[in-house]
Amino acid sequence: MRLTHARLFGSDDPYETKNRQELMEEMAQIKLKHQHDDERFLFEENAEELQLVIYNQGDVPIQDASLLLAMPNHPSFFVADHLPAPSDDGPFLSQQPPEFEKYPTVKIKQTAIHVAKTLGEIPCGEPVLAFDVPLRVCAGSELQGRKFGISYALSAANLRYPAKGTLRVIFQPDAAT
Repeated sequence: MRLTHARLFGSDDPYETKNRQELMEEMAQIKLKHQHDDERFLFEENAEELQLVIYNQGDVPIQDASLLLAMPNHPSFFVADHLPAPSDDGPFLSQQPPEFEKYPTVKIKQTAIHVAKTLGEIPCGEPVLAFDVPLRVCAGSELQGRKFGISYALSAANLRYPAKGTLRVIFQPDAAT
């Protein structure tokens, strides 16, 4: 067993004798052990940044606006509920960068993903970015050629009813493949 361990993990990683219970506990924790690496892989290396633009065509600015999005929760569609932690765990990275706080609020439910963002004032005739930090999404190859509907609701203090609608996202094949 020690020789097999040395061949697989190298001689720098010492062999540890573990009983069945300890191995089962380690297996149960394996997802958490690599969670940060998985998040960086999905949302830094392979993610697309989703940004929306809001354009007020009215005659008065929209006051105290907020945007709510709802999209399907598909097993091959991933939305970051927070930005991935930096890869280096050095002593100077104990504080999160300011963009971490500006990332939209994302709630992942069993059947849907909800995104919320407070926008403030939306002036007339000027495009406004919905997110200070774009939403990070990653889609698997199962979604290639499929469409998703993203429902939106734009609420504001001076709007009698929220502006509602549906955006369509089409998952195109990657040009490199």
